[in-house]
Amino acid sequence: MKRIAFLSVATVLLFLMDSCSTKFDVAAPYKNITVIYGFLDQADTAHYIRIQKAFLDNNKSALTMAQSADSNYYASLNVKIERINLYTNGGIHDTIHLNRVDLTAEGYPKQAGVFFNSPNYAYKFTGFLDPHYSYRIVVSNSATGEVDSAEAPVIIDTDPFAFNVPFLDDSNVNRAGLTFYRTPVTKADELSLGCTYTLPSSFGTYNFYGQTTPATVAQMILRFNWADSNFATQQITYHSSDHDLGLVGLENGSFDFTMKNIDVYYAIRTALGVAPANTVRLLNRCTILAYLGTPDYNTYQQIQQAQGTGLTGSEIGPIYTNIKGANVLGLFTSKGTRVGNISISRETVDSLIVSPILSEMKIRGTKY
Repeated sequence: MKRIAFLSVATVLLFLMDSCSTKFDVAAPYKNITVIYGFLDQADTAHYIRIQKAFLDNNKSALTMAQSADSNYYASLNVKIERINLYTNGGIHDTIHLNRVDLTAEGYPKQAGVFFNSPNYAYKFTGFLDPHYSYRIVVSNSATGEVDSAEAPVIIDTDPFAFNVPFLDDSNVNRAGLTFYRTPVTKADELSLGCTYTLPSSFGTYNFYGQTTPATVAQMILRFNWADSNFATQQITYHSSDHDLGLVGLENGSFDFTMKNIDVYYAIRTALGVAPANTVRLLNRCTILAYLGTPDYNTYQQIQQAQGTGLTGSEIGPIYTNIKGANVLGLFTSKGTRVGNISISRETVDSLIVSPILSEMKIRGTKY
């Protein structure tokens, strides 16, 4: 039986230019398939791109190949970033060479699993991502002569006027806090969260392969933070749990998320669980994590969901890639990230304390 080893790279969170459909021929002889994966984020000072191999082989076990670094990395690649002018003539502004680094040494150790843990290579460049340019990665393999490339715009996330999250950026809204208390009168009310993305007017007309904005999809996560206080041992233990509000598309310049108040109560119930013996719960401020993604990421996610995975999946590998080249798969794009904390309103905390839905959670107050 022919064995296939396909490099699995986790996609975040918290993402349509030219694309191609790639299917594996299970009767084909051994060949390397390059996998390129990278998300650029303006908030980062160092940017990492993973470039590895997927492969087919008639004779070797996939588990054996997965444990060999030589089976997963190319010996020599020339990797560069070309910065392309978006608002002038569309030509190459400059070129940045990427160096291969070990992610473990960079502070990003590889998770344990079937694949080898060392080395843990990626390609790195540093510096501020300028939204006046798109960033084109070009990967040249001197051994095969193949050249692969993809281009990504920059989502502004270092300017709250461009990427605005009202619960984080509006002082009045932030001061009021999250309000989702439930009474018979308000049981159908909803907690509304959201964000907007607006390009500065000084940039001029944005056009990236026909797109009028780099951000077309958003994800928002509400993180519940609390402390378990054991009144017998006087020990305090801190915990958190994420509630994913899902992905929404851009509509009239905004991304809107809603959740019924009653559903928030049940989300807190699931997050905290039944309180341990001799323990009460003190709520900390919640954390809002907002992510923006590009049309490429949005298309990738839609196709992944439609395709399915596992035994019932329609193909062995993903059918969408925005990497241009002969034998290549992957996703090279950008994202935006905003993270901040917000209190739960006093009325809501009082309601949580007395709610029969949360009686076993033993919420007794806050840490703020």
